[in-house]
Amino acid sequence: MKTSHTLWVCAVLLLGTACSDVTFTEPVPLHRRNLPAFPKAWHGQWEDAGGDVYTIEAGGFNSSDAGIDPILIGEGTLLRRFHGYLVLNQTSENGRVEVLLAKRKKNRVFLYQFDATDEKAIAVWKEVLAAEISTIPVSDLESESYVLSPKNNAAFRQLIMKGGLTPMGELVQIGS
Repeated sequence: MKTSHTLWVCAVLLLGTACSDVTFTEPVPLHRRNLPAFPKAWHGQWEDAGGDVYTIEAGGFNSSDAGIDPILIGEGTLLRRFHGYLVLNQTSENGRVEVLLAKRKKNRVFLYQFDATDEKAIAVWKEVLAAEISTIPVSDLESESYVLSPKNNAAFRQLIMKGGLTPMGELVQIGS
């Protein structure tokens, strides 16, 4: 398994460059209010296994890695709550939505994604969504890009609860 540093950087780059292999047709969870900021309990500095430090503030987060642009909550980047997770939605140039989920447990943040290389997760998507999943061939990478479109939040919840998410890594809070 890759280090959480590599996975977090990939997630941040993924959200920043709009090149995910798994996207949604609209922000999830559906028809929920957007949070104007990260909850205060999430504010502070967090470290990954590679030693990089991430600062979460009300308006977004940034990394100690100068090559990673800050992610700011706003029109193109939405933050919502759903069943104990914070769900970060970023709309790409093609109008599709890339999704990253995070769950905080005491001084740790666990990161999750919808991963097109995770065969077990793909099986869950197909089982739960059936007709609400489409694939787009990506010829230069010889892979497929998945577009998920759950009908409602019950379907989105099933994606999460049945194993449709793939763990990316974790962050540990520095100080308190």
